[in-house]
Amino acid sequence: MSIRRISSYVPSPLSCQKYDVFLSFRGEDTRKFTDHLYAALDRTGIFVFKDDKELERGKAISSELLAAIEESRILIIVFSRNYAFSTWCLDELVKIVECKNTSDHQQMIFPIFYDVEPTTVRKQTASFQEAFLKHEEAFRENIEKVQKWRDALTEVANISGWQLKDRNEPEFIVDIVKEISCKISAKSETLKELVGLDSRLEKLRFLINKGPTDVRMIGICGMGGIGKTTLARVVYDLISHEFEASCFLANVRENSKKSGLVFLQKQLVSQLLNLPDSGVWNVYDGMKMIRSRLRRKKVLLVIDDVIELQQLESLAGKHDWFGIGSRIFITSRDKHLLMAHGVDEVYMHEHLNYDEALGLFCLKAFKSHKPWKGYEQLSKSVVKYAGGLPLALKVLGSFLFGRTIAEWESALQRLERDPENEILDVLQISFDGLKETEKKIFLDIACFYKGKYIDYVTKILNYCDFDPIIGIGGLIEKSLLTVDDFNGLWMHDLLQEMGRQIVRRQSPQEPGNRSRLWEEADGTDAIEVIVFDCFSNKEMHFSAKAFSNMTNLRVLQILYVQLLGDLEYLSNELRFLDWKRYPLRSLPSNSRLDKLIELNIPHSSIEHLWSGIKPLTRLKIMSLKHSENLIRTPDFTGAPNLEQLILEGCTRLHEIHPSLLVHKKLIFLNLKGCTSLTTLPAKIFMKSLETLVLSELPPSIELLSGLVRLTLYGCKNLERIPSTISALKYLSTLNLSGLLKFREFPEIVESMEQLLELHLEGTAIRGLPASIELLSGLILLNLKDCKNLESLPRTINGLRSLKTLHLSGCSKLKNVPENLGKVESLEVLDISGCKGLLQSTSWFLHFPITLIRRNSDPVAWRFPSLSGLCCLRKLDISDCNLGEGAIPSDIGNLCSLKELYLSRNNFVSLPASIIHLPKLRKMVLEDCKSLQSLPRPPPSILSIRVDGCTSLEMISCVLKSCKSNSTYIHCMDCLKFNGLAFSMLKEYLEAVSHSRQRLSIVVPGSEIPEWFMYQNKGSSITLNRPPDSFNKNKVAGYAICCVFHVNKHSTRIRTLRSYPTKCLTWRLKGSRVVDSTTFREKFGQDGSAHLWLLYLPCQEQECYEHNWHFEFQPLWGPGLEVKKCGFHPVFVHQVEEFNQTTNQWTRFTSYNLNEFHRNLVGSNMEVATTSKRSLAEHVGTAEASGSGCCDDEESQAKRFRQLD
Repeated sequence: MSIRRISSYVPSPLSCQKYDVFLSFRGEDTRKFTDHLYAALDRTGIFVFKDDKELERGKAISSELLAAIEESRILIIVFSRNYAFSTWCLDELVKIVECKNTSDHQQMIFPIFYDVEPTTVRKQTASFQEAFLKHEEAFRENIEKVQKWRDALTEVANISGWQLKDRNEPEFIVDIVKEISCKISAKSETLKELVGLDSRLEKLRFLINKGPTDVRMIGICGMGGIGKTTLARVVYDLISHEFEASCFLANVRENSKKSGLVFLQKQLVSQLLNLPDSGVWNVYDGMKMIRSRLRRKKVLLVIDDVIELQQLESLAGKHDWFGIGSRIFITSRDKHLLMAHGVDEVYMHEHLNYDEALGLFCLKAFKSHKPWKGYEQLSKSVVKYAGGLPLALKVLGSFLFGRTIAEWESALQRLERDPENEILDVLQISFDGLKETEKKIFLDIACFYKGKYIDYVTKILNYCDFDPIIGIGGLIEKSLLTVDDFNGLWMHDLLQEMGRQIVRRQSPQEPGNRSRLWEEADGTDAIEVIVFDCFSNKEMHFSAKAFSNMTNLRVLQILYVQLLGDLEYLSNELRFLDWKRYPLRSLPSNSRLDKLIELNIPHSSIEHLWSGIKPLTRLKIMSLKHSENLIRTPDFTGAPNLEQLILEGCTRLHEIHPSLLVHKKLIFLNLKGCTSLTTLPAKIFMKSLETLVLSELPPSIELLSGLVRLTLYGCKNLERIPSTISALKYLSTLNLSGLLKFREFPEIVESMEQLLELHLEGTAIRGLPASIELLSGLILLNLKDCKNLESLPRTINGLRSLKTLHLSGCSKLKNVPENLGKVESLEVLDISGCKGLLQSTSWFLHFPITLIRRNSDPVAWRFPSLSGLCCLRKLDISDCNLGEGAIPSDIGNLCSLKELYLSRNNFVSLPASIIHLPKLRKMVLEDCKSLQSLPRPPPSILSIRVDGCTSLEMISCVLKSCKSNSTYIHCMDCLKFNGLAFSMLKEYLEAVSHSRQRLSIVVPGSEIPEWFMYQNKGSSITLNRPPDSFNKNKVAGYAICCVFHVNKHSTRIRTLRSYPTKCLTWRLKGSRVVDSTTFREKFGQDGSAHLWLLYLPCQEQECYEHNWHFEFQPLWGPGLEVKKCGFHPVFVHQVEEFNQTTNQWTRFTSYNLNEFHRNLVGSNMEVATTSKRSLAEHVGTAEASGSGCCDDEESQAKRFRQLD
């Protein structure tokens, strides 16, 4: 069972077929039979080419006949007793077999054995043996021709066909015509106008072909109007001939509602069993008949548009209702429904991409494959509006067909205000089937929360008692919502518009009478939610009196809204109040707000919230962040369930109400930056508090027994903390960073095994207490930039769980205890900038860790022996002023090393022993100005970066060593490497000719060679995708490149010296094939051009688009510009020839740039030119988006194409 590829909107070979049937026979044997067969086929409307003009001996088959074979869908060969005596028939048979085997479309051969046994034809016995004895004599000098005849006979005779034998000839012809009629379905003509199905069928093919002898149920799921039924219909038409019986139950949802399930059961039984009256009168009898009568029958069944589980249970209850090899396709908008029924696979039908959408729209709007002149931009606008939804594209295309440009412009303006009902009505079917709570969730998201984080939306909907976890999940299963890779909630633009249209219909003329409001208007009690776009450029005004009428308001989210008048009332139904820059001094006193769960009014003008005790029993979160006018907190007695209180940046706050200090459920309290809060009460009894952010530490800190995180960042005057902090048994994070006067860490009087992270960065401490060993669970100790730190205690080896120790910038640190090496868990040790450790380096030889060693001290030093670091995974000794010979030769003993950083040092070469690093994957040597050559890296190497190595001249066999799946060579500003990329590609292909490895190279260069097959100015190139058979058989991979530069006058970014600030990406549109290259700000600043070359093996091109669109694009970093790009196929025979010409290359075991000026192609230039034509026959022409094409007949001198 198989689905073969059909093309997208470009007419496919299937749609171009001229004949339904090609009839091949030997006239003198079967003239009467074939005349009757031809007439019978013709009467049923089947267009037949009958080959009854047998040529004289010796003449070749005409081009007309060859075309007829190629343009026929079914090829019928009538074998007779004397068939093999005709060399003409045998030649024709060979051509038929060749055409069928090389065609990329559905062409079928069916043999008829008229008066001869299939075995006789297959084995060439009896009369066929006699005929071949004569042929072998006549063609003894061309015996290969005779063998082709034999092979063709054997192949065709092995195909299941029809055998006349003793049957009645007229009945025999009736049966043949009946089966041919089934296979020549007129419905397949609709494939001409189907766009984008090729890639979808490709993905479905695997699901269909899996388990050929199993009964498989396959769901096709997606939103309304996406083309589920169309896809199912195409699959049905393509494979129905492979089944004993087939049935397409269309529009089950509507027919079930109108006529009932019994009607559908009768239709199914009638079609699959060919029974005009099935005798089914109730659902149970229907289920029984389907199960009993079809369990031994191989059937194809499509159940279209299912919305209820009962429909599936009545029509295809279980797998064992059907015979071996059966396929049941079910289309539905509800994924959960399909899974609940136990389907084997669910295929999620995707939207059309832009090219496919434009193609479908043009077929409807212009009856062409591209827009008419003057309609290009208008067409793009419509396609963008439709968002890849086939239904919308068809409806809008048909509506706009034949209209003027002015009418198009008017229609587009109307669409923005009033979408087409024909589209929205189809989409609303899904909405109408939702439960009431699901409808509310959908409308809230459509009106306000599209693109918001799912956790944020879930929180707000949960406030409204909507059970959002199950509700959102249900909407996702019904194809109404999706969640992206960043946990954002999304829906199709037209679904959003449908949702908003439902809300508008509640009150077309008066927005204030609608349930949801996203634009300014006077409100009524109908309004439930108000969300005003906080980033709108339009200044919005809202009447305070309008809130008096909004008695059902449950969510209020506004920002930068000018309030007109005094606010006297807010709805008692309010659950979420999010009002950034709230303009009033207090909350309205007339509102109970007893259902309020979250109050978020940051940057407000509020001075006090309420007076006395206010019953806010559901309030959990309160944030008044940076409300600089707030003087005191209110009485929290009426808010017993408050969990989070954020008062950060309330600079005038000077009074904390005592009720807060005894709160029993508060978990998070942030008082950071409350500069007027000079003292905290001596006794704080908040035992539930887990996170405390303060600018001052209260003396009763030990009473906060449930504290998990304590942050005192910014307490600039804090000099010490009490030893009673050890009483905080659940404390896991203690952050004291930035305490400039903090000089002494207290003695730890009892074990704090729960403490995982201790941050002391930038403090004034001189040392740590010996009792540090009591922090037995500590994983991270951060002492970065502790400028006064002189030593660490020997007891540090008691930190058995320590994984990360940051000591960078501790300039006075003179020694680290040697027994630190006994901390077996240690993975990262950062000692960059520890100048005092220069005189004592032997201590770290004991560590099986990742060592980061960086020092800007200009005094050169020699790195010690590395033989003891057998577990080292990452070694960074950048900026250490290392000269020639500073890297010890035993570096090759680092058997665990994966990353090696040696940037900004002064050595001329590196030890050859680097090749013995078996796990090395990354080597970075940026700005090593004296470096002249690199040794041969180990086979494991994946990335080498030598940007700014201006003296580098030689890379010894870098690519011959590579065994990784991907290899990256980055050589920016290495001016002596100009033009090296293509020579490196040739060496790479020579080394990895039979692998699936990719290559990425960046070197200086401003030109793409003339022999590069397709080129274009700008950042993209588009060409027709070659067929799979061509890729697999003839092409080893593809070389893709671009020339880019950094504008000299571009804005520079100030950032960390080791952080990449520019990124250039490459992608193949419609696939997951992407790549990127990054580099730091300083490189490429002279404006010189660089060339990025990629090689991708053919197997990576998992793209099913009709067109290949390659695009290079700056992702981030100012001034990055792509000047031109190119694409070139690398042919299998070219790669094989690299191996045959190895002797020619052996003397170039390394690249010496002083000698480098050789042509990559060399003797293979002619081959490449020849291959260019053969590929062009399949690939077509390259073009820039929306512009002309490349002429494949241009001379080599004009090979560069400028596409305007």
